[in-house]
This record gives sequence, C-alpha cells and structure tokens, in this order.
Amino acid sequence: MRWILIVILTFLLGQSFAQEAPETLVRLNRHYFEIAPEDTINHVYNKLVSPLGNSARLERIYTLDQRLRRVILTKHTRYEDLDRVTEQFDDYGNLEWRRAESLLVPKFSTQYFFDGQVVAQVLSDNRHLFHITRNGENKATAKPVNDFDPQFNGLKKDWYEFVSKNIKLSTKLYPEKAEDYWIAVLVSEHGLVEKIEWANPMDGNPKVAKQYLRVVELWGNNFSPALDHYGRPLTKWLLIPFTVKGRTRYPVQVFDPEFYYP
Repeated sequence: MRWILIVILTFLLGQSFAQEAPETLVRLNRHYFEIAPEDTINHVYNKLVSPLGNSARLERIYTLDQRLRRVILTKHTRYEDLDRVTEQFDDYGNLEWRRAESLLVPKFSTQYFFDGQVVAQVLSDNRHLFHITRNGENKATAKPVNDFDPQFNGLKKDWYEFVSKNIKLSTKLYPEKAEDYWIAVLVSEHGLVEKIEWANPMDGNPKVAKQYLRVVELWGNNFSPALDHYGRPLTKWLLIPFTVKGRTRYPVQVFDPEFYYP
C-alpha cells in the first residue's frame, strides 16, 4: 500500500523527489499538534517536514516506534489554490482514509478504505451539504452534516449562540494578533463526553483556553456520535476551533469544525 502512496504523491506534486530537502522534526501530541520539547507525557508522534519547492511541503508523521501514521502533502495548484492531501494509516501500514481539500475555499472529499478498497466517502463543496456514500450504497445521500465525525445536537447556530452567551473572557486577555484554540472532545458511541482537552497548548494563553474548556463542559453530553463506514456509531475525537483577537467588533469567534483547518 505504501508504494501506492508514493506514486500518488509524486503525481500530485508533478516533480521528482530526487533532490533531498532539509527536514524539520516536530514533536506532536495525540491530536497532531506541536508540543514543547520538554513535554514527554503528551509526546505521541514525530513529524518530519520536508520542503519540496514551489511552496509545497511533505509531512510524514510517525509513532514513537517508527510506524508511519499519516502523510500530508500541501501544494499550490495552477489556479493559485492551496490544496492538501492527507492519508492516514493503521498500525499495520494499511490505508484507512484519504482526504483531499482546498485550504482557501470550503470543499473537500474523504475516502475510507478497507482491505485496499474504497468502502465509503463524503464530498462537499459548501458548508451546508455533504454527499455521503457508505458500503453497499450505489447513490450518495445528501446530509446537512458530515456524520463520519461527532456532531453537536441541534442546529449549528444553537452552538454559536451558546458560546456567545456563556463565554466569560476578560478583555485584558484579548491578544493583538489572532490566536486559534482547539478544544478536543472525545464523544463515545453513545454520545457521551468521555474527555475534554486543550489540543494545541503551544499556541495560546492557558487562561483563555480554560474559558473555552469551561464552555464545552457546560454544553454537556449534547453530542451525536460519529458513524463508521458501515453506519455504526463509534467513539471518536471532535476538534472544536475558536479564535480570539482584540480590537475587533467580534473578538471571540467560533468556527465550523469541518471547514476550519488545524
């Protein structure tokens, strides 16, 4: 399966990998965010970042025992778009899923694999409609949410209004430059919250993150579980993005997890 990956990446890049590029090693937590060098407790992955020219880069993420877990290729297209292709592998080196997305406009497609074959996929080119196909289905079903991931119960605007009503953030904590905060929620197959964590601790103020954690905790078990490629509920992490910035009309912003990129 890995030789297929190499062929795909070479085709997408449209250039040879003959020349070696300088690589950067980055330590990651289980949510694939960078952590401090001294953080040994949350160290789960190592990422090798390789510049490939023309603003493209290749990222390979390994477990601590050197098993390839994820490969990410980011590149500009001839239409000045910025595209990213991500491939995820299991412990045995089998391809689990492949996601192709634009980082400039809200469109993506994700394919899910079993035994080397595509068994499900989701496509979307806007924020309101997802075309989902699962194993055995000949025709895609249009849905308002991507149910391969956990979802907020109710309408998205209910969540946005809930955050606006319950966030208690002092203006003294507003940064001059925008800061992104990702809150990770582990939603069980029964829709219950098992864990809540600040996923990107290198990128912000712990006092601000504490407020976002508090709001998510207040939301409670108001989630629907993710569904696998057979439509069965499963336990899965949901990453919820927030942004805070001072001197703006809307200093605290909440984004759609499906179309906001870590």
